[in-house]
Amino acid sequence: ELYQQKLHFYTGNYSYYETEKALRIDMQKKAYENQQDYIRQNERFVERFKAKASKAAAAQSIVKRLDKLERIEDVEIERPNMKINFAVEKQPGKIICTLKHVSKSFKDVEIVRDTAAEIDRGDKIALIGANGKGKSTMLRIIAGAETFEGEREWGHNVVESFYAQHQLEALNMNNDVLEELKDARSGKNDLELRGILGAFLFSGDAVEKKIKVLSGGEKARVALAKTMVSKANFLMLDEPTNHLDIHSVDLLVESLNKYEGSLILVSHDRFFISRIANKIWEIDDHKIREFKGTYTEWVDWKERRAKEMAAQKALPKEEVKPVVKQTKPVVSLDNDAKKELQKLKTKFKNLEEQLEKLKSNKTKLEAALGNPDVYSDKQKFKQAEADYN
Repeated sequence: ELYQQKLHFYTGNYSYYETEKALRIDMQKKAYENQQDYIRQNERFVERFKAKASKAAAAQSIVKRLDKLERIEDVEIERPNMKINFAVEKQPGKIICTLKHVSKSFKDVEIVRDTAAEIDRGDKIALIGANGKGKSTMLRIIAGAETFEGEREWGHNVVESFYAQHQLEALNMNNDVLEELKDARSGKNDLELRGILGAFLFSGDAVEKKIKVLSGGEKARVALAKTMVSKANFLMLDEPTNHLDIHSVDLLVESLNKYEGSLILVSHDRFFISRIANKIWEIDDHKIREFKGTYTEWVDWKERRAKEMAAQKALPKEEVKPVVKQTKPVVSLDNDAKKELQKLKTKFKNLEEQLEKLKSNKTKLEAALGNPDVYSDKQKFKQAEADYN
């Protein structure tokens, strides 16, 4: 870590760094306070006795010692204090957006095929999938920034805002920061816009800096500020944590959890997703597979499903042996023996019927476990899993 013009090393992961950093800060703070007490005591001695002949030499010695003293710097954890608050002006209807029969491909690369999905009010969706599966493309389809086959319908009173990587480049490089925020047409005056920019760490003359001289992180903060002033009730976020430092990401997570609108996001930061999403969309086999639950719950479900599939494949296949009919000599039976034989035949027939019912039920349960409507609903899936076991 680069801190106080020095490079500090932490041997461990980020959690270790946070703990160790706080410990080092506390130790340096105490060392600083102890040194300041020492300096004050010696300065009082010098001030009191520098004019006395008997103590002048001692006072002069203390002055020289204080001059040579290596001063410990005061310390505090340096963190940006962005104030991100995504306000909602209008309350939308129950349905935010509906996708019907959506297909999209690039030449020979098929992204989705005749897929459908629905975004409801209150949804905070993480769109996930392997690299190249078309997550960002799907987000652009929802935002209306990508051509596609099929239908996309907005719900009632939906005010959307799209934050994407390309928007950082789409900022007007000749504008200053304040002018760029004015272009968002939020209806706010200069004083209000300066207040918002101050919350994003642009204060004083910093609002007059040209966009072209800003760093990647500063451009990301400008784009976030433009998204915030829109007062949208539906956010589409493509890699929102890129160019943000770790603490700024924590502040973004906090603000999105407080956000009263709906959102859908794409991010490679799994920890970020796990702290926000209440629903998962996975692009799999050119379809959107919906899972109602958090990212952690989705990972657990995927692991369980993979183990079940592996166990089923590992089971040895039963060999069906041909039934060879053998001709047996007819044996005459008395009445008691005939009755006993009839009972056994009836019992055997009942067992065969029960076995057939069990096989049919097993087939239905296996079909239910593979049904998207069941495995996307946590309660239904747990019940189906319990019935199967």
